[in-house]
Amino acid sequence: MPGSLWSAQPRQGKRGNVKTTVSRVVVSVSVAAALGLTAACGGGDGAGRDGGGSSTSQAKPKPKSDPKGSVEGEGGEGGSGSAAAKELRASLVAKGDVEGYSVGRRERSKLAAVSDGAPANPTACRPLSDMLAAATPPKATAHAGRTVTQESRRAEGGATDVELFAYDSADGARDALRDLRSAVKSKKCAAFRAGGMRYTGVAPRSAPDGGEEAVAYKIGSHEESYVRRHSVVVVRDGSTLVSFAAKNFYDPQGVAAGEESRAAGGGDVPGSAGADEEPVVPSTVVDAQLRRVG
Repeated sequence: MPGSLWSAQPRQGKRGNVKTTVSRVVVSVSVAAALGLTAACGGGDGAGRDGGGSSTSQAKPKPKSDPKGSVEGEGGEGGSGSAAAKELRASLVAKGDVEGYSVGRRERSKLAAVSDGAPANPTACRPLSDMLAAATPPKATAHAGRTVTQESRRAEGGATDVELFAYDSADGARDALRDLRSAVKSKKCAAFRAGGMRYTGVAPRSAPDGGEEAVAYKIGSHEESYVRRHSVVVVRDGSTLVSFAAKNFYDPQGVAAGEESRAAGGGDVPGSAGADEEPVVPSTVVDAQLRRVG
C-alpha cells in the first residue's frame, strides 16, 4: 500500500552477486533530540545474522557534482564503467516499475555532495551516513542510486532515495550490515559529523521482514535552519545492500512561529513538514526494488 510501512515476507535462495552536504547550522542537537525524529517504522533494532570484520576504512574519493549539487550516484571503485556498477544500474528501480511514482537521478545539496564518503567523527558512526550518500562506502566495490518521488502533490510523503551497494561476497555485505547495526545502537552515534554534515536524532527502528536480513533507523541531517529527516531501511540480498531513505524537511523555527505547512519537502526545495509528519519508506518502492534485485 503506497505510503505505508513496508512489511514483506522473507525470501529464499538469494544469489551472491547482484540479484544487489559550508552551511550555517542553526538548529542545536537538543532541538533535534526534542523533535525525536520519530520514524514510522516502529520500535526495535532489526537484528539479523552477524558476520566478522569491520567495514570502516579510509575515505573513498568524493563523487563528482555539478553546480547544483546533483550527482549520478552510479559509480564504483572501478569507475562508472565497471562491471559491478553496470550490473547495479541494471538492477535499479526504473520508470514504470512503481505506479504513481517518478524515478530520476539523485539530487544533492552542495554540502551533502562534498561530504559524501567523508570519514565520520566518531569513526564507528560512518556506516550511518554512508547509507545516505551517493558514494561507494569502504569495502564495497560499487554503488548505484535513484530517487523515487510520488507524482501526486497531494500524496503524503516526499522523496525516497534508493541506493544499491555491491560487495565482493555475501560475508562482506553481512559484515557491513553488522557494522551499521552496531552504529544504530551506539549511544555515541546519536549525534555525529561526517565531512561538513551534522547528524542527530539517530535511533533504531523495527526492521521489516524481507531479504535475508534488514536494519532500520531514523536520522536527521541539518541544512541551514532546516532538519532533513530520514527514515532508513537497509536490506541485504546476498552480496548487495539495498538502502531506502525516505526524507522530508522540518522547519523548527517555522513551526514555533505558527507557520507550519502541510507540504513535505522533497529534493532540495524545503517544505515545512509538521512535527508529526515523519517520512515513511513506501512499501511499493521497496517491493519494486527488491523484485529487480532478487
